[in-house]
Amino acid sequence: MTAPDRPIARLSIPPDAEPHPIVAEMFARIRAAGRRVLNIHRVVGLAPKLMRAQATYAAAMREESSLLRALQELLILRIAQINGSEYEQSAHRGIARQLGVTPEQIRELPTWRDSKLYDARQRAALGFIEQAAASGEVGDAVFAATQAVFSPQEIVEVAALVAWYVGNSRFVRALQIEPEQEQA
Repeated sequence: MTAPDRPIARLSIPPDAEPHPIVAEMFARIRAAGRRVLNIHRVVGLAPKLMRAQATYAAAMREESSLLRALQELLILRIAQINGSEYEQSAHRGIARQLGVTPEQIRELPTWRDSKLYDARQRAALGFIEQAAASGEVGDAVFAATQAVFSPQEIVEVAALVAWYVGNSRFVRALQIEPEQEQA
C-alpha cells in the first residue's frame, strides 16, 4: 500500500508537474469511466505514447474478448500469483469479486487442482495459464484439455492474457510500483 511519504515506484513522478496532453486525456478517460488512476498508470504515463497504445490493447482484451470477464479476472489473479506480483493481485481481486468470482475461489486459487470450486472450463484455463505463465510452454495433455472446452479464438485470447499479465507482473516488479489500497 502506498504511504504518503513513500514514492509510488523507483522512478520519481513529480506530483505538481503538468501532465503530457496524452496522459491528461488518458487519465480523464479513466476517471470518466468511473475508475481511479492507479500507480501503474502514473508510471506508464512517463511514456505517453506507450501508455496510449497499451490502453488500447488492454481495452481490447477486456471488451472485445469472447472470454467471460469473470474468467479473465480469475486467470489474471492466478498469473499474478505465479509471477509473484502483489500489485496485480491487489489491483484485480476487487474486480474479480465484482464480476462474481467468489472469495473462496480467490482464496483457493493456489490449490485449484484440489478444489471443487472450479468448473471444467475454469480448470482447463487454469491448467493452461499455469504452464504458460511459468515457462511459456504448454504440454500436449494440457493443451488438449484446453482445446476440448475452448474454441481456437478463446485459446488465442487466453494466451494473449497470459502474455500481457506476465509482462505486467514483471513490469511492476522491475519498477517496484507500489500497490494501492484495495477497494472492497
